[in-house]
Amino acid sequence: MVARSARDLLVLPRWRLTSLPLDYYTVGLGVALALGVLVRAAQVLATEFPLNDGGLFYAMVRDLQANNYRLPAFTSYNTGDIPYAYSPLAFYLTALADDLLPFSLLTLFRFLPLLFSCLTLFAMWRLARTMLGSQVAVVAAVAAFALIPRSFIWLIMGGGLTRALGVLFALLALEQVYRLYRNPGERTLFLAALFSAATVLSHLQTGWFLVFSIVVFWLFLGRTRAGIRSSVLLAAATGALTSPWWLTVLAHHGLDPFIAANGTGGTVFSNDANRVSVMLSIARAISTSEPFFPLIASLGLLGAVLCFATNRFLLPTWWVVIILLDVRAFATYASIPIGLLAGIAIAEGLLPLLRRRFTQEPASESGAWERNSQPGLASRTFVEVAKPAFVLGCLLYYAAFAATVKQPGLGELTSLDAVDPGQRTAMEWIATSTPPGARFLVIPSSPWETGKESEWFPVLANRPSLATVQGTEWLPNSAFNQRINAYYDLWGCSFAGPACLDRWEAQTGLTFTHVYLPASDGTPCCSTLAGSLRSSGTYQLRYDGAGGVVFERR
Repeated sequence: MVARSARDLLVLPRWRLTSLPLDYYTVGLGVALALGVLVRAAQVLATEFPLNDGGLFYAMVRDLQANNYRLPAFTSYNTGDIPYAYSPLAFYLTALADDLLPFSLLTLFRFLPLLFSCLTLFAMWRLARTMLGSQVAVVAAVAAFALIPRSFIWLIMGGGLTRALGVLFALLALEQVYRLYRNPGERTLFLAALFSAATVLSHLQTGWFLVFSIVVFWLFLGRTRAGIRSSVLLAAATGALTSPWWLTVLAHHGLDPFIAANGTGGTVFSNDANRVSVMLSIARAISTSEPFFPLIASLGLLGAVLCFATNRFLLPTWWVVIILLDVRAFATYASIPIGLLAGIAIAEGLLPLLRRRFTQEPASESGAWERNSQPGLASRTFVEVAKPAFVLGCLLYYAAFAATVKQPGLGELTSLDAVDPGQRTAMEWIATSTPPGARFLVIPSSPWETGKESEWFPVLANRPSLATVQGTEWLPNSAFNQRINAYYDLWGCSFAGPACLDRWEAQTGLTFTHVYLPASDGTPCCSTLAGSLRSSGTYQLRYDGAGGVVFERR
């Protein structure tokens, strides 16, 4: 038998079934991309309002339009004291689309994150094609990434307007950086700088992910004179391309917003709570948020083992570094190396095992996968190909099904929910029927990250929500952590009475005039607090409908 390189053995050959040409690489890639689009679109199309968050960004787009596309110093969102320091590229694109296209801004907030998230599948294919030497591995990596719930949960929400765009450009940038360190060239350097700048201008946290990912790539691929020169030029070009934004923010606010925002994420080295959180996530294998057995995460671990066994340390190291250096969003970014490693596990581990199990000859291109060219063996070839394909199809079906499960306690897909029509009606009533100077406590019923009523309230009700967390990451003096603590303290008041609200006001120094208790799909929230407020002489019931109840403080 003619000896072949490992790369050659992993290339998926093309063969014919009867007289119909069938390119398995193209078909497999098409299936992977289609499934990725379907599982994302199914979540967005299930509601008529942007999923979960996005209220802050909605206000910032309106602020940009009102300021004739010049960056304002502050956003009008909530109390109006939040610096307009957020990476603005997505806001510019959305504002232009709102002005030029016949779609409402809310419609754009529903579908632009979906579009950007679907485009990440294409970018993942480009990265996998560049980094992996096997077409089998490429198809499997794209399919794995497409069906990892954490690869899309936070990207298709309304707030995914910036997150999805950032991940899209980060994937495109990493492909060019990989090429740059392997084969330096001016065009590659230009594209790497362009996509890196677009990443930073789309989502600052994803920019941090891109920075340390490039460092990892450099350590494995770029430790040469050419690699150092390329890295310096890349950093300089990225800084220059992003300078109109960060120079404007510095002119308005100095370094304070960036210092404040940088302190809200943290690494595994920051404190004990971060270390415990990360270790628990790894131990429970929930970083992919797969609701049942973590199939793709397990394939990723198998791929990491295979890489270690063959002295390929880049992808496993990258995975570990992501976990260590971005506690807040590591699960989203880790879906990229997990997908690549799962592709390696399929191509180098599972598929060769299935070939040996279902054929009488060693797995090689000269064996069962090319017998269709030998007269009289077509039916045998079909059976030998169909059996492994059936097993892989079952795994694919399992992963696709798991990516659609939306049950409490099973993964994070339950966070893909929207402000319901009743709540929107209640907030519209508040906007038209309460004094302009009213200040609201919106009683939480979920963690702040998924507190959609709290985030959208300042936009839909046009009144301040005193416990809303979103936007405070740009404020100095640890305002972000203080607001998170205040949010959870207020959540605790839902099981208490009016005295708890008075204590909350005294502790935070935030004076309120009204209390809104949202109801979800007609199910009232906070029955203990609601009953106490109804019977209290200090509060007057002003609104009672499907979206909740509103009390005015006497």
